[in-house]
Formats: sequence, structure tokens, C-alpha cells
Amino acid sequence: MQYRDLGKTGIKVSEIGFGAWAIGGATEASGVPVGWGGTTDEESIAAIRRARDLGITFFDTADIYGHGRSESLLGLVLSRSRNDVIIATKFGNVRTSAGEQRKDFSKQHIFHAVDGSLKRLRTDYIDLYQLHNPTIEQLAAEEIHEAMDKLQEVGKIRVWGVSISTPAEGIEIIKRGWGYTLQVLYNVLNQAPAQELFPLAQERGFGIIARVPLASGLLSGKYRSDSVFPANDIRQNFLTTRRLEEVTARIDEVRGIVVGESRSLSEAALRFVLANDAVSSTIPGAKNVRQVESNAAASGTSLTPATVQKLKDRLGSYNFYQRHSIRV
Repeated sequence: MQYRDLGKTGIKVSEIGFGAWAIGGATEASGVPVGWGGTTDEESIAAIRRARDLGITFFDTADIYGHGRSESLLGLVLSRSRNDVIIATKFGNVRTSAGEQRKDFSKQHIFHAVDGSLKRLRTDYIDLYQLHNPTIEQLAAEEIHEAMDKLQEVGKIRVWGVSISTPAEGIEIIKRGWGYTLQVLYNVLNQAPAQELFPLAQERGFGIIARVPLASGLLSGKYRSDSVFPANDIRQNFLTTRRLEEVTARIDEVRGIVVGESRSLSEAALRFVLANDAVSSTIPGAKNVRQVESNAAASGTSLTPATVQKLKDRLGSYNFYQRHSIRV
């Protein structure tokens, strides 16, 4: 496993991280699935332990994943080696008594949320505390910055960052100097962040965490235009038959470009993300040992520059997620 600097935070992270949304299990909000289907705690715990065995030190979760279940499972395993891992979590999504999901970035909620996360994670500090996809207008509230400064001052968090929905938001955040890191959707099928956001982040010393590197599983190569997702899988919300038909041809194109350079399509997809020096870590999701092992195998070996360039030339303007306004 290779390690990289998380921007100018002074924190080092494994270049392949552990995306812990999936281990939250089947979850819904406002009547629609917001999880990745069923899981068992035994499988999830085994996956976390295997990640540690393979040198993964960066674990990213959120208090909304499984409504706390993801954080609790990470806490159960990682509390035994707390000083050897970097834990990132996110806040701002709350579920009402009616089961609806809404945003809350008030100072009162921030102080309440951080204590809940600390308890579930079985730790007295969080390495990276992230706002979970706020708007620029929400992020501009002075009370947010006061709250984050206070949490750093008392030692409950080391640094803070923002999970963003669009590259334009990230550019605005960097220009205003808010936080230390950005988490952004970036993969072979959605390369828009590399155009303007990544160069600016490098210039200003912001750490970049690339999420959804396998394009919601599309770049695993196991889904086709006729694939049907379970009723409790979030992908049924946005991977419609028409969109699958559209993207399948692009996936085949990627496969043709990377053939012979990696043991699998997913391995090549992760190596493409890591080929960008602006990326501190990428956080593919994993809910079992097999997926962890497949993800970790991508570290340490690069795609050839010619292959990376060809993927940029052929797919750099495609931006599947942005063209369909898909936000995950």
C-alpha cells in the first residue's frame, strides 16, 4: 500500500481508502433507498479487519450511513488501533421523526452531531470532519466556521473539510479558503473535476478525496443495460435502463483501452483516479473481504501515461454523472 499527503494538513493517508457507506446496510429516507442493499455485521467487520491487514489506513464514513451503523462498526474494529488509522466522517443530513431527510448545519447540530459520532466511533477525536454536501449559501454561515474552529480548539477534530456535489462548488470553497479538504466524485466516466478544480486544489494545498471511483459499480464490469438492482439498493434511483444502455458502450470503450494493463477493469479504474497527483486518496466502497482485496490491489502500480492520456482524450468530456445531474 502506498501513502500520500492529505493536502497540507500534515496527515498521511493510504492512497486506497475504505468507503464505508455500503456497510451501513439497507437504509431509506423519504421513502426511497439511500443504502447499498443488505449486509451482515460479520461480513462488514471482516472487511474492515482485512483492510487494516492490507495497509489501508484511511476510513471514510458519515453519521447518516445506516443511521449510525457504519460509524459503530468502524468504531468496534478501529478503536483497537486508533493511532494507526485516519478516520473521516461527515455530518449535516438528519432524519426527521416522519422519516424524511433534511439538511442541518446549525452550530447547535454540529456540536450534537460530533458527540454522537465520537461515541459511535469509540474515539475522543476525529481526524477529518466533513460537511456533507452543503450548498455554498449554507456553507457561508458564520456559525459553521465558528463551530469548526471551536471543535479544533478543544481537540474533538483535527481538521475539517467539505464533501461537494459539483466542481464549481469546490472552486468557490478553495477561493474562499474554507476548510482543508474536498471530497468530490471523480472517475473515468466523470472527469470534470480534473479540469479546473484539481489544479487549483494543488496550488492552494487542499487535500482531494475522490469518491465513487468505480462509478457506483459500473466500472466493476459486471453490470449491463438489462441489469436490475434490488429494491433496497440506491442505484435503482438513478441507474435507469436508458442510462445503463447509454453508459454500457462507454464502459466497453474503457475496457478496450486498458486491456492487458490490469488484472481487472475495476483495478484499472482505480489506477486511473490515482494517476492524478491532486488526489490524496480514493475511497471505493466495500462491504466484504473480496471487495477490499480487489480495491487494495490497485495500489502501487500505475497505468502507462499513454493509457491515462487515451482515457482522458476519449472520455474526458463525457461526465456521465454531471450530464444526468446524479448526486451520490
